[in-house]
Amino acid sequence: MNGNTNAIKKDAKELLLQWCGGLLRYQLHQPHTPEFDGGLLCPACKMIHGRCTEAVYPLLCAADLTGEDRWLSAAKQLFRWGENVLCDDGSLFNDPNSPWTGTTVFQAMALHDALTFHGGLLSLAEKSAWEDRLRGMGEWLFRSLRPDGSAYLNYYAANACAMALLGRYFGRKDYAALAKELADYCLTHVSESGLLFGEGHPRDARSPKGCAAIDVGYNAEESLPCLLRYAETAGDEAALLTVRKLFRTQLDWMLPDGAWDDSIGTRSFKWTFWGGRTTDGAADALFRLGKTDPLFVEAAQRRLELIQANTHDGLLYGGRDLTTQGESPCLHHTFCRAKTLASILNEPLPDVRRTALPVETADGLFEYPELAVCRLIRGGWIADITANDFRNRKGGHASGGALSLLWHQKCGPVVAVGMADYAVNEPFNQQQTRRKSAHRSPCPRIETETEGQRFAQHYDYAAQTACRDENGALTVTVDALLCDEHHRPKDVAGGCSLRYDLTEQALRISGRVSPALAGHAQYVLPLISDAVTLTVDGGALLPDAHKGFNLNPGFAFTEYRIRPDRDGRFSVLLTI
Repeated sequence: MNGNTNAIKKDAKELLLQWCGGLLRYQLHQPHTPEFDGGLLCPACKMIHGRCTEAVYPLLCAADLTGEDRWLSAAKQLFRWGENVLCDDGSLFNDPNSPWTGTTVFQAMALHDALTFHGGLLSLAEKSAWEDRLRGMGEWLFRSLRPDGSAYLNYYAANACAMALLGRYFGRKDYAALAKELADYCLTHVSESGLLFGEGHPRDARSPKGCAAIDVGYNAEESLPCLLRYAETAGDEAALLTVRKLFRTQLDWMLPDGAWDDSIGTRSFKWTFWGGRTTDGAADALFRLGKTDPLFVEAAQRRLELIQANTHDGLLYGGRDLTTQGESPCLHHTFCRAKTLASILNEPLPDVRRTALPVETADGLFEYPELAVCRLIRGGWIADITANDFRNRKGGHASGGALSLLWHQKCGPVVAVGMADYAVNEPFNQQQTRRKSAHRSPCPRIETETEGQRFAQHYDYAAQTACRDENGALTVTVDALLCDEHHRPKDVAGGCSLRYDLTEQALRISGRVSPALAGHAQYVLPLISDAVTLTVDGGALLPDAHKGFNLNPGFAFTEYRIRPDRDGRFSVLLTI
Protein backbone atom coordinates (compact mmCIF):
# COMPACT_ATOMS: atom_id res chain seq x y z
CA MET A 1 0.00 0.00 0.00
CA ASN A 2 1.52 3.28 -1.10
CA GLY A 3 2.17 6.01 1.43
CA ASN A 4 0.18 9.07 0.33
CA THR A 5 -3.50 9.90 0.19
CA ASN A 6 -3.93 9.73 -3.59
CA ALA A 7 -1.98 6.49 -3.84
CA ILE A 8 -4.04 4.90 -1.04
CA LYS A 9 -7.25 5.85 -2.82
CA LYS A 10 -5.87 4.43 -6.07
CA ASP A 11 -4.88 1.16 -4.43
CA ALA A 12 -8.23 0.92 -2.61
CA LYS A 13 -10.07 1.46 -5.90
CA GLU A 14 -8.03 -1.22 -7.67
CA LEU A 15 -8.66 -3.68 -4.85
CA LEU A 16 -12.39 -2.88 -4.78
CA LEU A 17 -12.70 -3.50 -8.50
CA GLN A 18 -10.72 -6.76 -8.17
CA TRP A 19 -13.04 -7.97 -5.44
CA CYS A 20 -16.22 -6.89 -7.21
CA GLY A 21 -14.97 -8.69 -10.33
CA GLY A 22 -14.26 -11.78 -8.24
CA LEU A 23 -17.78 -11.70 -6.79
CA LEU A 24 -19.37 -11.35 -10.22
CA ARG A 25 -17.74 -14.59 -11.34
CA TYR A 26 -19.97 -16.36 -8.84
CA GLN A 27 -23.22 -14.47 -9.46
CA LEU A 28 -25.94 -16.79 -10.72
CA HIS A 29 -28.00 -15.87 -13.76
CA GLN A 30 -31.13 -18.00 -13.77
CA PRO A 31 -34.07 -15.69 -14.61
CA HIS A 32 -36.54 -18.57 -14.53
CA THR A 33 -35.43 -19.63 -11.04
CA PRO A 34 -35.83 -16.61 -8.72
CA GLU A 35 -34.62 -18.67 -5.76
CA PHE A 36 -31.13 -18.51 -7.27
CA ASP A 37 -31.11 -15.68 -9.80
CA GLY A 38 -28.73 -12.91 -8.76
CA GLY A 39 -27.32 -14.68 -5.70
CA LEU A 40 -23.61 -15.27 -5.15
CA LEU A 41 -22.72 -18.97 -4.99
CA CYS A 42 -19.84 -19.42 -2.53
CA PRO A 43 -17.13 -21.79 -3.87
CA ALA A 44 -16.01 -22.75 -0.37
CA CYS A 45 -19.38 -23.29 1.28
CA LYS A 46 -21.26 -24.46 -1.85
CA MET A 47 -24.22 -22.24 -0.96
CA ILE A 48 -25.55 -18.68 -1.25
CA HIS A 49 -24.79 -16.70 1.88
CA GLY A 50 -27.81 -14.62 2.89
CA ARG A 51 -25.59 -11.66 3.73
CA CYS A 52 -24.23 -11.48 0.18
CA THR A 53 -26.86 -8.79 -0.43
CA GLU A 54 -24.53 -6.44 1.47
CA ALA A 55 -22.43 -6.35 -1.69
CA VAL A 56 -24.95 -3.93 -3.23
CA TYR A 57 -22.97 -1.14 -1.58
CA PRO A 58 -19.51 -1.91 -3.03
CA LEU A 59 -21.07 -2.83 -6.40
CA LEU A 60 -22.81 0.55 -6.65
CA CYS A 61 -19.56 2.20 -5.59
CA ALA A 62 -17.79 0.39 -8.45
CA ALA A 63 -20.52 1.56 -10.83
CA ASP A 64 -20.04 5.18 -9.76
CA LEU A 65 -16.25 4.92 -10.02
CA THR A 66 -16.20 3.42 -13.51
CA GLY A 67 -19.52 4.26 -15.13
CA GLU A 68 -19.77 0.59 -16.15
CA ASP A 69 -23.28 -0.83 -16.22
CA ARG A 70 -22.22 -4.36 -15.24
CA TRP A 71 -21.73 -3.32 -11.63
CA LEU A 72 -25.09 -1.57 -11.45
CA SER A 73 -26.86 -4.51 -13.09
CA ALA A 74 -25.23 -6.93 -10.65
CA ALA A 75 -26.29 -4.83 -7.66
CA LYS A 76 -29.90 -4.72 -8.83
CA GLN A 77 -29.96 -8.48 -9.38
CA LEU A 78 -28.47 -9.05 -5.93
CA PHE A 79 -31.06 -6.78 -4.32
CA ARG A 80 -33.85 -8.75 -5.98
CA TRP A 81 -32.34 -12.04 -4.82
CA GLY A 82 -32.57 -10.67 -1.26
CA GLU A 83 -36.31 -11.41 -1.36
CA ASN A 84 -35.32 -15.02 -0.69
CA VAL A 85 -34.12 -14.21 2.83
CA LEU A 86 -36.51 -11.32 3.57
CA CYS A 87 -39.12 -12.17 6.21
CA ASP A 88 -42.58 -10.65 6.62
CA ASP A 89 -41.50 -8.84 9.81
CA GLY A 90 -38.76 -6.91 7.97
CA SER A 91 -35.83 -9.03 9.14
CA LEU A 92 -33.55 -11.11 6.92
CA PHE A 93 -32.21 -14.57 7.58
CA ASN A 94 -28.45 -14.83 7.99
CA ASP A 95 -28.62 -17.64 5.43
CA PRO A 96 -31.53 -19.24 3.60
CA ASN A 97 -31.48 -22.22 5.98
CA SER A 98 -30.45 -20.34 9.13
CA PRO A 99 -33.03 -18.96 11.59
CA TRP A 100 -30.69 -16.22 12.85
CA THR A 101 -31.87 -12.73 11.85
CA GLY A 102 -29.63 -10.52 13.99
CA THR A 103 -27.39 -9.90 10.98
CA THR A 104 -30.23 -7.79 9.55
CA VAL A 105 -28.37 -4.94 11.24
CA PHE A 106 -25.37 -5.31 8.92
CA GLN A 107 -27.53 -5.64 5.84
CA ALA A 108 -29.43 -2.50 6.87
CA MET A 109 -26.22 -0.47 7.19
CA ALA A 110 -25.01 -1.68 3.78
CA LEU A 111 -28.34 -0.79 2.14
CA HIS A 112 -28.31 2.61 3.85
CA ASP A 113 -24.83 3.36 2.54
CA ALA A 114 -25.73 2.19 -0.96
CA LEU A 115 -28.67 4.59 -1.01
CA THR A 116 -26.85 7.46 0.70
CA PHE A 117 -23.72 7.47 -1.43
CA HIS A 118 -24.93 5.97 -4.70
CA GLY A 119 -28.72 6.15 -4.72
CA GLY A 120 -28.58 8.49 -7.72
CA LEU A 121 -27.75 5.48 -9.90
CA LEU A 122 -31.24 4.05 -9.31
CA SER A 123 -34.50 5.05 -10.96
CA LEU A 124 -37.10 6.67 -8.72
CA ALA A 125 -39.09 3.44 -8.61
CA GLU A 126 -36.01 1.38 -7.77
CA LYS A 127 -34.90 3.78 -5.07
CA SER A 128 -38.38 3.71 -3.55
CA ALA A 129 -38.32 -0.11 -3.45
CA TRP A 130 -34.90 -0.14 -1.81
CA GLU A 131 -36.05 2.42 0.76
CA ASP A 132 -39.19 0.40 1.50
CA ARG A 133 -37.06 -2.63 2.35
CA LEU A 134 -34.75 -0.49 4.47
CA ARG A 135 -37.75 0.98 6.30
CA GLY A 136 -39.01 -2.48 7.17
CA MET A 137 -35.57 -3.55 8.34
CA GLY A 138 -35.36 -0.46 10.52
CA GLU A 139 -38.67 -1.21 12.19
CA TRP A 140 -37.58 -4.75 12.99
CA LEU A 141 -34.25 -3.54 14.38
CA PHE A 142 -36.02 -0.92 16.48
CA ARG A 143 -38.29 -3.57 18.01
CA SER A 144 -35.86 -6.43 18.31
CA LEU A 145 -32.20 -5.52 18.91
CA ARG A 146 -32.31 -4.04 22.40
CA PRO A 147 -30.04 -4.56 25.42
CA ASP A 148 -32.40 -7.09 27.00
CA GLY A 149 -31.75 -9.52 24.13
CA SER A 150 -29.40 -12.49 24.04
CA ALA A 151 -27.05 -11.47 21.22
CA TYR A 152 -23.33 -10.81 21.58
CA LEU A 153 -22.31 -7.24 22.34
CA ASN A 154 -21.25 -6.44 18.76
CA TYR A 155 -24.89 -6.59 17.65
CA TYR A 156 -25.89 -3.82 20.04
CA ALA A 157 -22.93 -1.73 18.94
CA ALA A 158 -23.97 -2.31 15.33
CA ASN A 159 -27.58 -1.40 16.06
CA ALA A 160 -26.48 1.80 17.77
CA CYS A 161 -24.87 2.70 14.46
CA ALA A 162 -27.80 1.50 12.36
CA MET A 163 -30.39 3.36 14.43
CA ALA A 164 -28.36 6.57 14.24
CA LEU A 165 -28.02 6.24 10.45
CA LEU A 166 -31.63 5.27 9.81
CA GLY A 167 -32.89 7.82 12.29
CA ARG A 168 -31.15 10.52 10.30
CA TYR A 169 -32.20 9.07 6.92
CA PHE A 170 -35.90 8.73 7.79
CA GLY A 171 -36.14 11.54 10.32
CA ARG A 172 -36.94 9.21 13.22
CA LYS A 173 -36.11 10.67 16.62
CA ASP A 174 -37.12 7.43 18.34
CA TYR A 175 -34.45 5.60 16.37
CA ALA A 176 -31.88 8.20 17.45
CA ALA A 177 -32.90 7.79 21.09
CA LEU A 178 -32.48 4.02 20.91
CA ALA A 179 -29.09 4.51 19.24
CA LYS A 180 -27.84 6.45 22.26
CA GLU A 181 -29.30 3.92 24.70
CA LEU A 182 -27.52 1.09 22.91
CA ALA A 183 -24.21 2.94 22.68
CA ASP A 184 -24.31 3.90 26.34
CA TYR A 185 -25.02 0.28 27.23
CA CYS A 186 -22.07 -0.99 25.17
CA LEU A 187 -19.69 1.54 26.68
CA THR A 188 -20.37 0.20 30.17
CA HIS A 189 -18.73 -3.04 29.05
CA VAL A 190 -15.07 -2.05 29.40
CA SER A 191 -12.58 -4.29 31.19
CA GLU A 192 -9.75 -3.37 33.54
CA SER A 193 -7.29 -3.07 30.64
CA GLY A 194 -9.62 -0.98 28.48
CA LEU A 195 -11.06 -3.74 26.27
CA LEU A 196 -14.71 -4.20 25.39
CA PHE A 197 -16.28 -7.37 26.76
CA GLY A 198 -19.55 -9.10 25.96
CA GLU A 199 -18.63 -11.53 23.16
CA GLY A 200 -19.92 -14.56 25.02
CA HIS A 201 -22.85 -15.90 27.00
CA PRO A 202 -23.77 -14.43 29.36
CA ARG A 203 -22.32 -11.12 28.18
CA ASP A 204 -21.55 -9.86 31.69
CA ALA A 205 -20.28 -13.14 33.15
CA ARG A 206 -16.88 -13.70 34.71
CA SER A 207 -15.10 -17.03 34.84
CA PRO A 208 -13.69 -18.60 38.04
CA LYS A 209 -10.41 -16.80 37.28
CA GLY A 210 -12.20 -13.51 36.60
CA CYS A 211 -11.91 -13.70 32.80
CA ALA A 212 -14.43 -11.79 30.72
CA ALA A 213 -15.99 -12.51 27.32
CA ILE A 214 -13.44 -10.58 25.24
CA ASP A 215 -12.75 -11.09 21.56
CA VAL A 216 -10.08 -8.81 20.13
CA GLY A 217 -11.16 -9.47 16.54
CA TYR A 218 -14.83 -8.63 16.95
CA ASN A 219 -14.01 -5.59 19.06
CA ALA A 220 -11.60 -4.25 16.44
CA GLU A 221 -13.57 -5.08 13.31
CA GLU A 222 -17.21 -4.71 14.33
CA SER A 223 -18.03 -3.19 17.72
CA LEU A 224 -15.60 -0.27 17.88
CA PRO A 225 -16.04 0.81 14.21
CA CYS A 226 -19.82 0.77 14.71
CA LEU A 227 -19.62 2.74 17.95
CA LEU A 228 -17.31 5.25 16.28
CA ARG A 229 -19.73 5.78 13.41
CA TYR A 230 -22.63 6.07 15.85
CA ALA A 231 -20.80 8.80 17.77
CA GLU A 232 -19.94 10.69 14.58
CA THR A 233 -23.47 10.42 13.20
CA ALA A 234 -25.19 11.34 16.47
CA GLY A 235 -22.69 14.07 17.38
CA ASP A 236 -22.12 12.31 20.71
CA GLU A 237 -18.84 13.87 21.80
CA ALA A 238 -18.59 11.96 25.08
CA ALA A 239 -18.99 8.63 23.27
CA LEU A 240 -16.49 9.75 20.63
CA LEU A 241 -13.83 10.43 23.25
CA THR A 242 -14.43 7.07 24.89
CA VAL A 243 -14.37 5.14 21.62
CA ARG A 244 -11.16 6.87 20.55
CA LYS A 245 -9.53 5.82 23.82
CA LEU A 246 -10.79 2.23 23.43
CA PHE A 247 -9.51 2.08 19.86
CA ARG A 248 -6.12 3.27 21.03
CA THR A 249 -5.97 0.43 23.54
CA GLN A 250 -7.10 -1.94 20.81
CA LEU A 251 -4.02 -1.04 18.75
CA ASP A 252 -1.87 -2.76 21.38
CA TRP A 253 -3.19 -6.00 19.84
CA MET A 254 -2.18 -5.17 16.28
CA LEU A 255 0.90 -7.04 15.15
CA PRO A 256 3.51 -5.29 12.98
CA ASP A 257 2.20 -6.96 9.81
CA GLY A 258 -1.26 -5.48 10.40
CA ALA A 259 -2.86 -8.63 11.83
CA TRP A 260 -5.02 -8.61 14.93
CA ASP A 261 -3.81 -11.02 17.59
CA ASP A 262 -7.06 -12.84 18.40
CA SER A 263 -5.39 -16.04 19.54
CA ILE A 264 -7.00 -15.62 22.96
CA GLY A 265 -10.49 -14.41 21.98
CA THR A 266 -13.75 -16.02 23.05
CA ARG A 267 -14.75 -16.16 19.37
CA SER A 268 -11.36 -17.08 17.96
CA PHE A 269 -13.07 -19.94 16.13
CA LYS A 270 -13.88 -17.29 13.50
CA TRP A 271 -10.36 -15.84 13.45
CA THR A 272 -8.25 -15.81 10.36
CA PHE A 273 -4.92 -14.05 10.71
CA TRP A 274 -6.05 -10.88 8.91
CA GLY A 275 -9.23 -10.61 10.98
CA GLY A 276 -12.70 -11.99 11.66
CA ARG A 277 -14.19 -14.28 9.02
CA THR A 278 -17.53 -12.43 8.86
CA THR A 279 -16.70 -8.97 10.23
CA ASP A 280 -16.53 -5.81 8.13
CA GLY A 281 -13.04 -4.64 9.03
CA ALA A 282 -11.59 -1.57 10.69
CA ALA A 283 -9.57 0.26 8.03
CA ASP A 284 -12.22 2.90 7.28
CA ALA A 285 -12.71 3.63 10.99
CA LEU A 286 -8.96 3.83 11.55
CA PHE A 287 -8.59 6.32 8.70
CA ARG A 288 -11.31 8.50 10.22
CA LEU A 289 -9.58 8.39 13.60
CA GLY A 290 -6.37 9.33 11.82
CA LYS A 291 -7.62 12.86 11.26
CA THR A 292 -6.19 13.71 14.67
CA ASP A 293 -3.62 10.94 15.25
CA PRO A 294 -1.28 9.55 12.56
CA LEU A 295 -0.94 6.29 14.50
CA PHE A 296 -4.42 5.28 13.33
CA VAL A 297 -3.53 6.05 9.70
CA GLU A 298 -0.52 3.78 10.02
CA ALA A 299 -2.71 1.01 11.42
CA ALA A 300 -5.21 1.45 8.58
CA GLN A 301 -2.50 1.18 5.94
CA ARG A 302 -1.11 -2.00 7.47
CA ARG A 303 -4.59 -3.50 7.52
CA LEU A 304 -4.99 -2.79 3.81
CA GLU A 305 -1.53 -4.16 3.01
CA LEU A 306 -2.38 -7.40 4.80
CA ILE A 307 -5.69 -8.01 3.02
CA GLN A 308 -4.01 -7.19 -0.29
CA ALA A 309 -1.45 -9.92 0.46
CA ASN A 310 -4.25 -12.41 1.12
CA THR A 311 -6.10 -11.60 -2.11
CA HIS A 312 -5.76 -14.04 -5.00
CA ASP A 313 -7.71 -14.22 -8.26
CA GLY A 314 -9.90 -11.33 -7.21
CA LEU A 315 -11.03 -12.74 -3.85
CA LEU A 316 -9.89 -12.46 -0.24
CA TYR A 317 -8.86 -15.88 1.08
CA GLY A 318 -9.45 -16.94 4.67
CA GLY A 319 -5.79 -17.27 5.60
CA ARG A 320 -2.29 -17.00 4.20
CA ASP A 321 -1.89 -20.66 3.20
CA LEU A 322 -5.33 -21.59 1.89
CA THR A 323 -4.20 -21.30 -1.72
CA THR A 324 -1.20 -23.60 -1.28
CA GLN A 325 -3.40 -26.07 0.60
CA GLY A 326 -5.96 -26.21 -2.20
CA GLU A 327 -8.76 -24.61 -0.20
CA SER A 328 -11.37 -22.42 -1.88
CA PRO A 329 -12.11 -18.83 -0.83
CA CYS A 330 -15.30 -18.11 1.10
CA LEU A 331 -17.09 -15.14 -0.49
CA HIS A 332 -18.12 -13.85 2.93
CA HIS A 333 -14.65 -12.36 3.47
CA THR A 334 -14.75 -10.42 0.22
CA PHE A 335 -18.26 -8.98 0.29
CA CYS A 336 -17.92 -7.91 3.94
CA ARG A 337 -14.60 -6.12 3.52
CA ALA A 338 -15.55 -4.65 0.15
CA LYS A 339 -17.96 -2.44 2.09
CA THR A 340 -15.01 -1.07 4.06
CA LEU A 341 -13.15 -0.26 0.84
CA ALA A 342 -16.23 1.54 -0.51
CA SER A 343 -16.38 3.62 2.67
CA ILE A 344 -12.70 4.54 2.31
CA LEU A 345 -13.36 5.67 -1.26
CA ASN A 346 -16.45 7.67 -0.28
CA GLU A 347 -14.74 9.76 2.39
CA PRO A 348 -11.72 12.10 2.47
CA LEU A 349 -8.57 10.57 3.89
CA PRO A 350 -6.34 12.28 6.47
CA ASP A 351 -2.74 13.24 5.83
CA VAL A 352 -0.30 10.35 5.86
CA ARG A 353 2.78 10.16 8.05
CA ARG A 354 4.40 6.78 8.67
CA THR A 355 4.98 5.84 12.29
CA ALA A 356 5.58 2.79 14.48
CA LEU A 357 2.82 0.71 16.01
CA PRO A 358 2.66 0.37 19.83
CA VAL A 359 3.88 -3.24 19.75
CA GLU A 360 7.00 -2.16 17.82
CA THR A 361 8.16 0.17 20.57
CA ALA A 362 7.05 -1.95 23.55
CA ASP A 363 9.38 -4.08 25.64
CA GLY A 364 8.74 -6.20 28.68
CA LEU A 365 5.99 -8.15 30.36
CA PHE A 366 2.32 -7.20 30.00
CA GLU A 367 -0.43 -8.91 32.00
CA TYR A 368 -4.14 -8.95 31.16
CA PRO A 369 -5.97 -10.50 34.15
CA GLU A 370 -9.37 -10.35 32.44
CA LEU A 371 -7.91 -12.61 29.72
CA ALA A 372 -5.50 -14.58 31.93
CA VAL A 373 -2.83 -13.69 29.37
CA CYS A 374 0.84 -12.90 29.85
CA ARG A 375 2.35 -11.11 26.85
CA LEU A 376 6.11 -11.04 26.42
CA ILE A 377 7.81 -8.59 24.03
CA ARG A 378 11.57 -8.45 23.58
CA GLY A 379 14.13 -8.38 20.77
CA GLY A 380 11.59 -8.56 17.95
CA TRP A 381 9.70 -11.42 19.62
CA ILE A 382 6.05 -11.24 20.66
CA ALA A 383 4.67 -14.15 22.71
CA ASP A 384 1.27 -14.73 24.33
CA ILE A 385 0.80 -17.37 27.03
CA THR A 386 -2.82 -17.94 27.95
CA ALA A 387 -4.73 -19.63 30.75
CA ASN A 388 -8.08 -18.08 29.81
CA ASP A 389 -10.95 -20.09 31.31
CA PHE A 390 -14.00 -18.30 29.90
CA ARG A 391 -16.17 -21.03 28.37
CA ASN A 392 -17.95 -20.17 25.17
CA ARG A 393 -18.06 -22.73 22.35
CA LYS A 394 -17.02 -26.29 21.51
CA GLY A 395 -13.38 -26.46 20.49
CA GLY A 396 -12.82 -23.17 22.23
CA HIS A 397 -9.73 -21.08 22.67
CA ALA A 398 -6.54 -22.62 23.97
CA SER A 399 -5.81 -22.48 27.70
CA GLY A 400 -3.58 -24.36 30.13
CA GLY A 401 -0.67 -21.94 29.88
CA ALA A 402 -0.33 -22.64 26.15
CA LEU A 403 1.74 -20.52 23.79
CA SER A 404 -1.14 -19.16 21.70
CA LEU A 405 0.94 -16.75 19.60
CA LEU A 406 4.60 -16.36 18.74
CA TRP A 407 5.69 -13.72 16.23
CA HIS A 408 9.10 -12.40 15.17
CA GLN A 409 9.95 -9.30 13.20
CA LYS A 410 12.13 -11.22 10.72
CA CYS A 411 9.65 -13.93 9.75
CA GLY A 412 6.22 -12.96 11.06
CA PRO A 413 4.04 -15.67 12.63
CA VAL A 414 5.83 -18.64 14.18
CA VAL A 415 2.91 -20.02 16.23
CA ALA A 416 -0.72 -18.94 15.85
CA VAL A 417 -3.59 -20.72 17.57
CA GLY A 418 -7.27 -20.12 17.04
CA MET A 419 -9.12 -23.06 18.59
CA ALA A 420 -7.69 -25.76 20.81
CA ASP A 421 -9.27 -28.11 18.26
CA TYR A 422 -11.16 -27.12 15.13
CA ALA A 423 -14.92 -27.22 15.65
CA VAL A 424 -17.62 -25.89 13.34
CA ASN A 425 -19.68 -23.76 15.72
CA GLU A 426 -21.36 -21.71 13.00
CA PRO A 427 -21.85 -24.09 10.04
CA PHE A 428 -22.64 -21.33 7.54
CA ASN A 429 -19.81 -19.06 8.68
CA GLN A 430 -16.90 -21.51 8.88
CA GLN A 431 -15.23 -23.55 6.20
CA GLN A 432 -14.64 -27.27 6.29
CA THR A 433 -11.76 -29.17 4.74
CA ARG A 434 -11.77 -32.56 3.05
CA ARG A 435 -8.08 -33.01 3.95
CA LYS A 436 -8.86 -34.41 7.39
CA SER A 437 -5.57 -36.22 7.92
CA ALA A 438 -3.57 -32.99 7.56
CA HIS A 439 -6.00 -30.81 9.50
CA ARG A 440 -4.35 -30.75 12.91
CA SER A 441 -4.41 -28.58 15.99
CA PRO A 442 -1.91 -25.70 15.66
CA CYS A 443 -1.53 -25.39 19.44
CA PRO A 444 1.76 -26.24 21.25
CA ARG A 445 0.91 -28.64 24.08
CA ILE A 446 1.91 -31.50 26.33
CA GLU A 447 -0.29 -34.48 25.53
CA THR A 448 -0.80 -38.18 25.94
CA GLU A 449 -3.27 -40.70 24.62
CA THR A 450 -5.05 -43.39 26.64
CA GLU A 451 -7.33 -45.94 24.99
CA GLY A 452 -7.84 -43.66 22.01
CA GLN A 453 -8.64 -40.60 24.09
CA ARG A 454 -6.34 -37.60 24.10
CA PHE A 455 -5.47 -35.69 27.24
CA ALA A 456 -3.58 -32.42 26.88
CA GLN A 457 -2.42 -29.48 28.94
CA HIS A 458 -3.98 -26.86 26.61
CA TYR A 459 -7.44 -28.08 27.72
CA ASP A 460 -6.80 -27.30 31.40
CA TYR A 461 -8.93 -24.28 32.34
CA ALA A 462 -7.68 -24.50 35.95
CA ALA A 463 -3.99 -24.13 35.06
CA GLN A 464 -2.05 -21.52 37.01
CA THR A 465 0.54 -19.13 35.56
CA ALA A 466 3.05 -16.71 37.07
CA CYS A 467 5.10 -14.05 35.25
CA ARG A 468 8.25 -12.15 36.07
CA ASP A 469 10.82 -9.90 34.42
CA GLU A 470 14.34 -10.23 35.78
CA ASN A 471 17.95 -10.34 34.62
CA GLY A 472 17.08 -9.53 31.03
CA ALA A 473 14.71 -12.47 30.65
CA LEU A 474 10.92 -12.54 30.63
CA THR A 475 9.66 -15.67 32.32
CA VAL A 476 6.28 -17.40 32.62
CA THR A 477 5.81 -20.57 34.67
CA VAL A 478 2.80 -22.86 34.36
CA ASP A 479 1.34 -25.61 36.53
CA ALA A 480 -1.29 -27.70 34.77
CA LEU A 481 -3.00 -31.05 34.47
CA LEU A 482 -3.61 -33.03 31.32
CA CYS A 483 -7.34 -32.82 30.62
CA ASP A 484 -9.78 -34.12 28.04
CA GLU A 485 -11.52 -31.82 25.57
CA HIS A 486 -14.23 -31.15 28.16
CA HIS A 487 -11.55 -29.77 30.55
CA ARG A 488 -11.77 -32.77 32.89
CA PRO A 489 -8.42 -33.92 34.36
CA LYS A 490 -7.08 -37.35 33.40
CA ASP A 491 -6.20 -38.00 37.04
CA VAL A 492 -4.30 -36.28 39.83
CA ALA A 493 -1.11 -37.97 38.64
CA GLY A 494 -1.45 -36.29 35.25
CA GLY A 495 0.33 -33.13 36.28
CA CYS A 496 2.90 -31.14 34.32
CA SER A 497 4.77 -27.86 34.40
CA LEU A 498 6.02 -25.49 31.72
CA ARG A 499 8.43 -22.60 31.69
CA TYR A 500 8.91 -19.97 29.00
CA ASP A 501 12.05 -17.81 29.03
CA LEU A 502 12.26 -15.06 26.43
CA THR A 503 15.43 -13.07 25.77
CA GLU A 504 16.39 -10.85 22.87
CA GLN A 505 17.98 -13.85 21.15
CA ALA A 506 15.64 -16.77 21.77
CA LEU A 507 12.60 -18.35 23.36
CA ARG A 508 13.27 -21.37 25.55
CA ILE A 509 10.37 -23.69 26.36
CA SER A 510 11.10 -26.23 29.08
CA GLY A 511 8.84 -28.51 31.01
CA ARG A 512 8.33 -31.58 33.12
CA VAL A 513 5.64 -34.22 33.29
CA SER A 514 4.83 -36.36 36.32
CA PRO A 515 6.52 -39.77 36.66
CA ALA A 516 3.25 -41.44 35.72
CA LEU A 517 3.37 -39.68 32.34
CA ALA A 518 7.12 -39.76 31.66
CA GLY A 519 7.04 -42.82 29.44
CA HIS A 520 4.28 -41.79 27.04
CA ALA A 521 3.61 -38.02 27.16
CA GLN A 522 5.00 -35.78 24.42
CA TYR A 523 5.43 -32.07 23.85
CA VAL A 524 3.85 -31.16 20.50
CA LEU A 525 5.21 -28.01 18.84
CA PRO A 526 3.63 -26.89 15.52
CA LEU A 527 5.81 -24.21 13.85
CA ILE A 528 4.56 -22.06 10.98
CA SER A 529 7.85 -20.53 9.87
CA ASP A 530 10.80 -22.42 8.36
CA ALA A 531 13.03 -19.52 9.36
CA VAL A 532 12.98 -20.70 12.98
CA THR A 533 15.72 -22.99 14.23
CA LEU A 534 14.53 -25.62 16.69
CA THR A 535 17.15 -27.00 19.06
CA VAL A 536 16.16 -29.80 21.45
CA ASP A 537 18.56 -29.93 24.41
CA GLY A 538 16.41 -31.88 26.83
CA GLY A 539 14.42 -34.96 25.92
CA ALA A 540 14.41 -36.36 22.38
CA LEU A 541 13.11 -34.99 19.11
CA LEU A 542 11.08 -37.71 17.43
CA PRO A 543 11.75 -38.38 13.74
CA ASP A 544 9.34 -37.83 10.86
CA ALA A 545 7.85 -34.44 11.71
CA HIS A 546 4.35 -34.12 10.26
CA LYS A 547 3.12 -31.42 7.91
CA GLY A 548 -0.16 -29.95 9.10
CA PHE A 549 -2.66 -27.24 8.33
CA ASN A 550 -5.52 -25.55 10.13
CA LEU A 551 -8.26 -23.36 8.70
CA ASN A 552 -8.19 -21.36 11.90
CA PRO A 553 -6.27 -19.09 11.52
CA GLY A 554 -5.24 -20.36 8.07
CA PHE A 555 -1.62 -21.54 8.31
CA ALA A 556 0.32 -24.61 7.25
CA PHE A 557 2.94 -25.79 9.76
CA THR A 558 5.43 -28.48 10.66
CA GLU A 559 4.46 -30.47 13.75
CA TYR A 560 7.46 -31.48 15.88
CA ARG A 561 7.17 -33.89 18.81
CA ILE A 562 9.56 -34.06 21.76
CA ARG A 563 9.64 -37.02 24.15
CA PRO A 564 10.67 -36.12 27.73
CA ASP A 565 13.62 -37.90 29.27
CA ARG A 566 13.35 -40.56 31.98
CA ASP A 567 12.83 -37.87 34.61
CA GLY A 568 9.98 -36.40 32.55
CA ARG A 569 11.96 -33.32 31.52
CA PHE A 570 12.30 -31.65 28.13
CA SER A 571 13.71 -28.37 26.79
CA VAL A 572 13.66 -26.70 23.38
CA LEU A 573 15.21 -23.48 22.11
CA LEU A 574 13.73 -21.38 19.30
CA THR A 575 16.03 -18.97 17.48
CA ILE A 576 15.93 -17.10 14.18
